Amino acid sequence: MGAFLGISLWIALATVVPGLMTIAAIYAAIVVVNPDIILSYQALTNGLNEWVVTGFAVTMMVLTQALGILLEKVLIDKQWLGPEIREVNIEKGIDPHGKTQFTLTPYFEYKGLYILLAELRENEDTQGHLKRVLAQYFLTNNSLISFLSGMLMAIILFLGNPNMDTFIDTLVFVAVLGVLFAVSFKVAVIRFEVMTKALWAARRKRLANGRL
Repeated sequence: MGAFLGISLWIALATVVPGLMTIAAIYAAIVVVNPDIILSYQALTNGLNEWVVTGFAVTMMVLTQALGILLEKVLIDKQWLGPEIREVNIEKGIDPHGKTQFTLTPYFEYKGLYILLAELRENEDTQGHLKRVLAQYFLTNNSLISFLSGMLMAIILFLGNPNMDTFIDTLVFVAVLGVLFAVSFKVAVIRFEVMTKALWAARRKRLANGRL
């Protein structure tokens, strides 16, 4: 049951929540830039079965996750989530092995992510700290897709049917999502560092001699 709940939480944070954010961002773009689209298709949507609506929502969630995976690969391959090597300082007395400084290679640690998860025994992450930081990182990563989707939809709608009456609203909307994207990207960088520190600690814990 615990494993099932852990998987459910992972899916909710990495897929469902960003997917709902994508739907909200795209819908908001339509309302701001060209609300007539909603009125035009209202007659069609009124008769939709709830399963069709659910299917649409699930599709958006899966697409958000798929694009998030592609974005994740680009960010990792291009090493846009921070430097390749970090010198990490630890306050004296925190590390059980007495370390006060260590060299972290984030992208190296990340490459072993899924192998570590597959080999990790339940008693090695009893409180779920590692799973939690991983879920938080992927949530932030996929949220970037949501903000990008809203911005692109607003721009496409405006360019497809330019209306100077909505130009300012469109500009403000895109700017707001741009700020949210920038903030979320900064959070993704922070979360990536935290996640790779957790991976470093989990990997070290599994070594018999307790040393890197």
